[in-house]
Amino acid sequence: MPNQMDFTLVETYFHISPGGAAHPVYEIPAVDFLIREISHATLIQAGNMVQATGMELAASFVGMSFFNLCITNLIFAAQYNRYLDLSLQNLTFQLEQHNDHAHLGFKINELRWTEVPHNDGDRKAFLEHAFGTYFKNEINAIVEAVAVSADVKSAMIWNQVGGQIHFVRDYVHQNIQDPALLANFQRDFDVLAGLPAEVFNRKRNPFIHKPRYIDNPWTPEGGKLMLNSSCCMYECRIDGQKCYTCPRMLPEEREERRKLVAAGSY
Repeated sequence: MPNQMDFTLVETYFHISPGGAAHPVYEIPAVDFLIREISHATLIQAGNMVQATGMELAASFVGMSFFNLCITNLIFAAQYNRYLDLSLQNLTFQLEQHNDHAHLGFKINELRWTEVPHNDGDRKAFLEHAFGTYFKNEINAIVEAVAVSADVKSAMIWNQVGGQIHFVRDYVHQNIQDPALLANFQRDFDVLAGLPAEVFNRKRNPFIHKPRYIDNPWTPEGGKLMLNSSCCMYECRIDGQKCYTCPRMLPEEREERRKLVAAGSY
């Protein structure tokens, strides 16, 4: 059917879909993050589910989930030439517990979209306006609201965006075999990375990032891992540790971790 779209990728990695979580334990209208009391209570709930030791981890994970909405539209524009209505009023934020970890994501209340033009010039203008308006009118404010509710600086969230978008870009280029789809994705990616800094109310476009790679100790035969563009705060939990790809990890710390992996002890 022409209206069918495959949400497998974004549902698997970002937990965004029309069906939403199978068994949510907590959910609110996404727009309610603008209400400080509700936002704070939701961050507390999310933090408890991941055994956070403070507000940093929940603010990091929840804040980044709103950027996943933008990445979802980047994928669907490239794959289907459709820009989904992922406005906050059309989303329900959900938390779901899975044994020793938690998922957070969004249920799309009503699946609707606008067709993206095929012509290069019209497409670029459409996406510049669509993404620019989305950040100016919705995402900027909601990320600030999350940061204020957690009493952290919003830069902690924004600084992760560059690494996140390049993780997705690398995944697409490594796993998608359709040259036309890859060309669409790269073309639309360039539009997002080309937006002026004022769109994000920042000094620079957060999607502009030069990724750095390190050796992957789990696949030593030439495997590489991308360093995060900023700390995701995963260490801020009970018995938490820095990720192997954390840019804050000192070389000697990473070497110790590498030795543990090589010895099968980590």
